[in-house]
Order: sequence, then structure tokens, then C-alpha cells
Amino acid sequence: MQFTQGLDRQARQRYVIALADVNLQTLAQMGGGRSTPVIATQAVPMVNASLPIVRQYRAVLARLFDEPPVALSLAGFIAARYTYEVLADVDGVPSRAGVLAAFQRRRDIDLGGFHVSFDAQRRSASYVTQSMLAADGRVVG
Repeated sequence: MQFTQGLDRQARQRYVIALADVNLQTLAQMGGGRSTPVIATQAVPMVNASLPIVRQYRAVLARLFDEPPVALSLAGFIAARYTYEVLADVDGVPSRAGVLAAFQRRRDIDLGGFHVSFDAQRRSASYVTQSMLAADGRVVG
């Protein structure tokens, strides 16, 4: 936040690019990005997408929390759902060795339209989108 506020004093157009795990709404509440647009990448769908996993996330969020949906908490929700699915494959009582073996199998999983697959040679996601915190505090994207 101090970084974006320091950029305000410069007389030229500038943008701050955040690679992931940035909650744009929190940044806006703290005063960041007031006159410097912040662009954040996210490796999850937009929080208003029609995918089943996003609809499930929004329903759970509305039922359990009093906060708006944001990409960062959607990423956590997807990670938790993935973890649940992997742990469901553990045979018998979960143990350290059994859980480790389940995560090492890394089978492809479709989590309500969001696909999780692991490739040891290429550690990246095929799904990436961007959102922007505009100077007026709106999240665009």
C-alpha cells in the first residue's frame, strides 16, 4: 500500500502488477491504488462466474461469513475442496504416509468445472485472468 501511495507523487502514468494472492478489495480499503491502478492476476475464475464451483463457493460464503466474494478466498475454497477430494481417497484411517501417498498420486480432478491437474515438468496453470483496482476503488474484471 505504501508503495502505491508513493507512486502517486510521480507525474507519469504507471500501473502496479501483482502476480497473485492479492485481495484488491482489502487493498482499496487500506487506501492503496487511489491514483495508481493495480492489476492483479488470479489463477481462479472470476467470483461472478457461472461455474458450479463458484456458485458453491458463493453459497457457502453467504451462509457462513459476512464478507463479499473475492478471488483470494475463492482460491482458498478451491484448494480446500481439492484437499478434501484427495483425502477422500486415503484408505483406512488417515496417516502421514497414507496422506502423502494420496497427494503424490495427483490424479486429475474436476471441481465443479475448474480442472486441477499436476504436471511435474510444467508447474503452471492454464487458467489465468486479471482484475484491476481502478483509481476510484472499483474492481474491474
